[in-house]
Amino acid sequence: YRVWRSSIQAHLSRPDACTLFGLQLVVSPGVLHPRYFASSRLIAGHLLNLDLSGIAVADIGTGSGLLGLLAARAGAHVTATDINPAAAECAGRNAARNGVSDRMLVAQADVFDGLQGHATFQIIVTNPPFYPRHPENAADHAFASGVGHQFFTHLATELPSRLATDGRLLMVHSSDTDFEPISRILEGCGLKGRVVRTRRGLFETLTVREFARAYRT
Repeated sequence: YRVWRSSIQAHLSRPDACTLFGLQLVVSPGVLHPRYFASSRLIAGHLLNLDLSGIAVADIGTGSGLLGLLAARAGAHVTATDINPAAAECAGRNAARNGVSDRMLVAQADVFDGLQGHATFQIIVTNPPFYPRHPENAADHAFASGVGHQFFTHLATELPSRLATDGRLLMVHSSDTDFEPISRILEGCGLKGRVVRTRRGLFETLTVREFARAYRT
């Protein structure tokens, strides 16, 4: 991650337009760029295989909005949040750019904090921060989950009331950090996890995991 981040830093200093999965994106400086981070593309590819029509989806830590945009395009009703104001603004503009603003609510929020109502979701998806350290700035919230994985602790307190009875949490994780502490946090709120997709790269292995209250085979 550190070598990769250093090598692309110069490309992230200005708004950058790209096309991913048929979506037209403009990614602002300080926002996680899905073109350069394979974690975004891996979990996006998994979303494409799901039937999302008519269901409620939450995209937590939306960044450029990629995951929420894919869900909204597939017919889901999406709530997308990001603690970084630049990311929330970027995702909102990308929703308008791709004609899904009527199906995608974007808000600056820490997980679900500050959202009106108590909606539940069939799918909660996140490309989360997974480095257990304090964020250095707003943009670093995309990488740093806080000391002791505060992001996941916060998410776990919300999941029992926000995840529908038959709902699923979908997340991606890098082998660059230990997943066991994160797994314990999520299992502590009554969820069980399984691996649904894996991609081995030069520097890391990325894994998409699904968590739910129970599984049906």
